[in-house]
Amino acid sequence: MSPFHLAHSVPFDVALQLQMQTALVAILFKSCLLVSRPYGALRRWVLLNVRLPFYLKLNDLGAVNRLLLHSRFAETRAILLKMATNLGQDSYVENHLFIHNARCDYSNLTIGQKAYVGKDCFFDLSDKITIGDGAVLAMRVTILTHFDGGSSEAAQRFPRMTRPVDIHSGAYVGAGALLLPGVTIGDGALVAAGSVVLKDVPPRSEFAGVPAREISRAKSAGRDS
Repeated sequence: MSPFHLAHSVPFDVALQLQMQTALVAILFKSCLLVSRPYGALRRWVLLNVRLPFYLKLNDLGAVNRLLLHSRFAETRAILLKMATNLGQDSYVENHLFIHNARCDYSNLTIGQKAYVGKDCFFDLSDKITIGDGAVLAMRVTILTHFDGGSSEAAQRFPRMTRPVDIHSGAYVGAGALLLPGVTIGDGALVAAGSVVLKDVPPRSEFAGVPAREISRAKSAGRDS
């Protein structure tokens, strides 16, 4: 039997019931959209005008960091701006951003125009982190700007220090990469996923590994020519 005949063999009351159910689902869906819009705006207003000022008045930066960590995309950008981040136009910062060791605000963080920061990134703001225009950080990139050995024996050999990290324009840092204090990622450079960067990465070079090393010097030279 053809689908045409099957369609016409459905009793009228069953077809009517299906149409009513479909219409009800559509109404419920549109109602949810209408309710969620003002709820999202209300949530954002409360977050920015009640909770955030309250935490700042208490000087509880840890609470602000947790607020940022669990915020949505639009809220993430709004919190960053409120906390004095140097945020470029058309930059895109995914939610679930970890901020650590910020002193009184996020002014140590600069994200350039059209830069992208993926989900679950971790930024240590003991010193400055600069992400240049058009640079891309994939998910779960960790950037450290300080070392403190605490009471360990390592502290006797390596005193506490802070160093800025610079990621220049057009650079790409792959998922799960770790950038240690003081490194610079040059213009258009690529750091492969999972790399541990201990030293500067020259412009338009490609680094990978633990510790990260240039993949091919000849290949990099060919791209520069």
